[in-house]
Amino acid sequence: MRYNRCSEVDENFWLDLAQADPEDIFRRTGVRRHQNALHVPFFNRELVADPDRRRIFLAAAPAEEPGFRRCLTTLLYLLFIDTSALGPPISPLELPGATMFFQKSGPHALPSGPLEERFGWDLAGFLEAGRRLGAENRAGGDGALAFPVFPGLTVEVILWQADEEFPAQVSFTVPSQLHRFWQLDAVLGLLGVVVKELLQAAAPRDE
Repeated sequence: MRYNRCSEVDENFWLDLAQADPEDIFRRTGVRRHQNALHVPFFNRELVADPDRRRIFLAAAPAEEPGFRRCLTTLLYLLFIDTSALGPPISPLELPGATMFFQKSGPHALPSGPLEERFGWDLAGFLEAGRRLGAENRAGGDGALAFPVFPGLTVEVILWQADEEFPAQVSFTVPSQLHRFWQLDAVLGLLGVVVKELLQAAAPRDE
């Protein structure tokens, strides 16, 4: 990961957010501005985006470093997403240009590997981590979880467990029209956010 901290996000996104029409943001996302800050539901928690101070933080942990991906996806969501036009879920590999952009390895690889390693033999742990994040159980694979990353923007993670013959496999879904609002590197960043949240919510292996 080239960038790690929220402070490394392009300042132009902050300038655009400071100048954005609060009513337009509310119309597209349902997120309202309170005391010049935006309170954004994030999984089952809340993020606060403060354009004046150029800060994004968890409401319950304001001193915690939120990380580059979390900040960038929050800003891109507030600036560009129209939840009424996101469409039904599809594989990110079905987005226009995805077969050229996403690779089997390297910086453009879908981040399924860490989840396959952690949950490949632990379906119960996968489902429990999802419960801790407020995910909805869905039909698919051996277990599937739909995560409300932001209001109206859902990412699904589908797990097929490992067995004696086949390794574990994880796949994702994203809204079919997400490419209308974000470039593919932002989609990849969104998946990285979901993976990080899932791994952090997982119980230690020896529990």
